[in-house]
Amino acid sequence: MRIPPWAAEGGGIDRCGMIGALMERFSDRINELEAVTREIAIDITTGALVERLSPGQIWERAGERVIIVGDLLKELREYLYIMKPEKVPTIQRQVVAINERLDLFKEALERETLNPPESSRRALEELRQALVDISDFLSLCKEARMMPSPVIGAILSLRRGGTSEVASETMAKMEHLAELIRSTQAAYGDISELTSRMGTRLDAVRSEYESLILSFRKKEEN
Repeated sequence: MRIPPWAAEGGGIDRCGMIGALMERFSDRINELEAVTREIAIDITTGALVERLSPGQIWERAGERVIIVGDLLKELREYLYIMKPEKVPTIQRQVVAINERLDLFKEALERETLNPPESSRRALEELRQALVDISDFLSLCKEARMMPSPVIGAILSLRRGGTSEVASETMAKMEHLAELIRSTQAAYGDISELTSRMGTRLDAVRSEYESLILSFRKKEEN
């Protein structure tokens, strides 16, 4: 997680302008994620016809937008860490769950199989569940936009009021927030590394299992 300049260094009332710009970009990204997930829901996960598409056809229709979703999730996660630092565990949990669904969607489409229709069905189920999870994530984003953490709220109030000086109490809260962001970054860096190692091992076991199943099926056919 990147620490924003206003949290990492000292500075003047420019922080108010920076937070205002951050809020505007945050809101734009929420709208973009909402729009692209709506497109996916309408064009790709709805209707019986989609179930008949091959894995390659599904990726051709959905792949670019799924990649966009991943990029938006990453950016919104960074904003949420700042807007709602007290909810970092919830934010991290939701983003990890969504990314896992999207990875399973892609893996199902790329996997070598003797039953492409089943791969398409599984991929679409993962994508549908990812959309449900993204809806929950968007609710959290909108909550942060409406009710950011007290420190962010104080800075926005200063910006709206045109105040040229930041109260010492607000400055102390900003410094505390910066330290909270740093410590959270370190803690989740360790967790992410452990999760990555576990995921790699599970992927290896699953790959070996699927190879064995495919081998047995080919022997049965011969």
